[in-house]
Amino acid sequence: MSAATDLDRLRGRAQDALKKLAGVTGEDLAVAKGLVEELRNAREYERMGQLAEAVSRHDPDDPRNRRLYAQYLIDTGHATVAIDVLRVLARRLPADHPERVEAAGLLGRAYKQIFFDAGDKSTAPSRDALKAAIAAYRAPYDSNAANTWHGINLLALLTRARRLGVRIPGNPDPRALAERLVGTLDAIPSAERDEWFLPTRAEASLGLGDWNAVESAVHAYVADEHARAFQVASTLRQFTEIWDLEREDERGRDLVNILRARLAQLPGGALDLTPAQVQRLRETPPPSNEQLQAVLGTEGTRTYQWWKTGLDRAVGVAAVRARLGGRIGTGFLVRGADLGLPAGDELLVLTNAHVINASGAAPGIRPDEAEVVFEAANGQVPFPVSEIVWSSPIEMHDATIVRLGRPVLDIPPLPIARALPLLDEGPRVYVIGHPGGRELAFSFQDNELIDHEGPPAGKPPIASVCRVHYRAPTEGGSSGSPVCNAGLWQVVALHHSGGKIGMRCLNGKTGTYAANEGISILSIAEAIRAR
Repeated sequence: MSAATDLDRLRGRAQDALKKLAGVTGEDLAVAKGLVEELRNAREYERMGQLAEAVSRHDPDDPRNRRLYAQYLIDTGHATVAIDVLRVLARRLPADHPERVEAAGLLGRAYKQIFFDAGDKSTAPSRDALKAAIAAYRAPYDSNAANTWHGINLLALLTRARRLGVRIPGNPDPRALAERLVGTLDAIPSAERDEWFLPTRAEASLGLGDWNAVESAVHAYVADEHARAFQVASTLRQFTEIWDLEREDERGRDLVNILRARLAQLPGGALDLTPAQVQRLRETPPPSNEQLQAVLGTEGTRTYQWWKTGLDRAVGVAAVRARLGGRIGTGFLVRGADLGLPAGDELLVLTNAHVINASGAAPGIRPDEAEVVFEAANGQVPFPVSEIVWSSPIEMHDATIVRLGRPVLDIPPLPIARALPLLDEGPRVYVIGHPGGRELAFSFQDNELIDHEGPPAGKPPIASVCRVHYRAPTEGGSSGSPVCNAGLWQVVALHHSGGKIGMRCLNGKTGTYAANEGISILSIAEAIRAR
């Protein structure tokens, strides 16, 4: 069973549970409580919050559900509200209640997030948040050294506080804490070590400056064929947000970049990069082959080269903007001849017809009102759109190719795939765009290719239009993004629409699912050649 099918079933079970809670029974409530955590593990935060809220209305005193509700709030950007929920929860629970320890750790996580989100770490509010996070993690760890996840967060935050010159009551020594954590962890029998043992051991070794031990522990769970995205993402978040390895140490910077490359490979991986990060990562020398193999194994060098190729593709992706407004969509650079246009080697921009069209039909704009910016290549330098070279209406290919007001130099076009991926190989796709009208972002979550209307078994209702369905966390503003194959980062489709639920299945199959939709780039090229 595919990950996509599993996720659809989880979403369906959550929806059924919400309906049943309207006439709740004890059994329905128990099922709903279990689903809240399943949704958390699947990073389905919207449904997690809905279900946790519904459960709280029937059983407001359930401590586990309230704690999970607080986690939903933190993960959706509502840390201060989560703090209020957690404080109330901690006050009413006995000191020895297991959920009190969990609530204390989550309180630390909320303050930690506030600290990280502060752009200027020297301000009083950000430093107060750092101190509050340290205090929240410190109490449960001091009372019981077995609470190693509290201890490892305490270690990371104490190390960061020392670097920032923030004084902590009692002046605890991070190195002594790291040694204590290593001793506690290594004393755990192998059969009793859970899935977080290795990530925690890696951070404890980091506190001792033992890079070989760090990379050995990371390798054990990152290079594994069954590696899970949420573990890699958690390590990456700790290393970048709290340990600040990219600034502090060259070996640490390289380790962070290796983790990014690995996370991008994993089903369910989620990774967003700003244009400045894309530029910096492209210019950064690659890690040594020795370090790549130490962390990722024999495939390390190939994995990193693949990741760098993806970064290079991002340079040719552009934000489409209204000249007197903000971003309205995405486009990408193509070589005219690759799509059958008589433009030869001229570089053009492909986007959706509902982004740019001749009449300016909503929600799009006319070409004379539009400009594009290649944010990962040259910052905010705008290129005016001069004319439409070719266009197909929304109900067909939903595609527009435009010529820019001046030539694009030193930015390579995105290559076009010669075929759609075979569906029986479990392929994945990657979307590079501007979700929500924000800065350039890579979409690396739920990006499994579900179905397409191409050969050999495709049955497109409109013969010249081949649709492609895939999982990817696209939002409004992703319209016009390139959908790339996983092997060579070649364009297989033009993203044009999506929905979390209710997308009709392709090829005459019954039912609906949560999916996004693109138009095969090959069917666009065929339409151009047939005109």
